[in-house]
Amino acid sequence: MKRGFVVVTVAMLSLVPVLAAAQSKGRPVVGVAGIEVSTANVDCRRGCGRLAEGFRTMLETAIVKSRKMQVFERARLDPILAEQVLGQEGVTNAGGEVGGLTGVDYLVYGTITKFGQKSEGMSTKGLSAFGGNVGRIGSMFSTKKATVGMGVDLKVTNVKTGSIVVADHVEGSVTTGQAFSIGGVSSSKGSEDPFADVQRVVAAKISEAVVTARIPIKVIKVQANGAFVLNYGNVFLKEGDVLSAFSVGEKIVDPDTKEVLGAEETLRGSIVVIEARQKFSRARFADEPFEVANGDVLRRPSRAQEKKRNAERKESGPSWDNQNSDG
Repeated sequence: MKRGFVVVTVAMLSLVPVLAAAQSKGRPVVGVAGIEVSTANVDCRRGCGRLAEGFRTMLETAIVKSRKMQVFERARLDPILAEQVLGQEGVTNAGGEVGGLTGVDYLVYGTITKFGQKSEGMSTKGLSAFGGNVGRIGSMFSTKKATVGMGVDLKVTNVKTGSIVVADHVEGSVTTGQAFSIGGVSSSKGSEDPFADVQRVVAAKISEAVVTARIPIKVIKVQANGAFVLNYGNVFLKEGDVLSAFSVGEKIVDPDTKEVLGAEETLRGSIVVIEARQKFSRARFADEPFEVANGDVLRRPSRAQEKKRNAERKESGPSWDNQNSDG
């Protein structure tokens, strides 16, 4: 499929950083319980049923591609959920283990609350700039673009306890359909299906949120040349990605339930990905060096951290006001 979209933006909000330990040995098993569509907020002219099922398939594929989790077969999952009449509210309000789901550790489900297109354009008539040269080839100049956006309310339930371990909202958008015309000459570029593109963007981000909450991005080896080997490859990471590094300390345990709530973490600094392969990546320091150890956890920086980092970069760089000019 032709890829011509110009800008991709994604907004993520405060994902729960740690999931409870999985029931099964090895890779955790995840079932995508279903996706609903909130018709009050979503344009269903393309078919809400097809939208929900198509997005569910993309989400399952994205989780499988992570290589960190197994996806429970849908043909086995759906009849069990239907028999127990477990819609989203039923799963949410479960007070204990969901019967009949042996071998499943987590259920992923959500609601598409935003899905639609916004168009923007500009046109000018009678241009006479550049000595009237524009007028010789035409008197109309116009541009337009379309932004397709999608938002999903996401929940992940621990099957054994029935408790919600992740609850968040994920948004993505694809700016596409850049087109212009001047004096009868036109040009355009864009994806063949921006609605599918934005679904893949959001599915990939939800997959990253679910998988890395259970199995965080980590430093698994510090090489002699100063590079760090990470446990995730190009399914989530790409060259140039900046990650915040945290050292992990003592676990925090609920004294009554004995549940591991998380761990003490200390922000150490930032690293940048310099190579992303299929199964692992390499990184180096993004700014000032700091102590790095095997097992250090890596996360995408928060908006506040990124804003601070950009401010510090500007302060340390050259200032036009302070530069001498001979001309």
